[in-house]
Amino acid sequence: MGVGSQLKLVIAGDADHEDEYSRSLKEKAAKYSNIVLTGFISGKPLAELYSHAGLFVLPSYYEGLPIVLLEAMSYGLSCIASDIPANREVSLAENRYFKAGDIEGLRKKIEEFIASGLLDGQAKTDQIKRVAGKYDWDLIAGRVMEVYKMVAGDGVKE
Repeated sequence: MGVGSQLKLVIAGDADHEDEYSRSLKEKAAKYSNIVLTGFISGKPLAELYSHAGLFVLPSYYEGLPIVLLEAMSYGLSCIASDIPANREVSLAENRYFKAGDIEGLRKKIEEFIASGLLDGQAKTDQIKRVAGKYDWDLIAGRVMEVYKMVAGDGVKE
């Protein structure tokens, strides 16, 4: 048995508009007991998935703010992501990025992080704190509200 042979690959989410590619992916995945396609997932089931995952992979070509990556990081998950500008804004360690679209590079990166033991307790704690400090939604919402008030003339910041 190879590295990770007892692990499951979980692909969360679904295509917005099913097409030939998404249908063929579902057909291929159905042939393997270690591949799980969750479809759209949220709430407690998603939290359970984050809580029990060993490695989170975001192979996107396009992202705005990669909320799903931040969410995975907030659970202390070991993460790797494509090297697109939006994912790089999150500031993972350089070795946690792979070239978008490079399937062989992605395979090697997954094997590397499965074999290396992912994140230890302190690294998880540091990552959770970093995400909470930089991407605190309550703080961000408050700042947005301040901007709205300034634009509306309700307050002036100097």
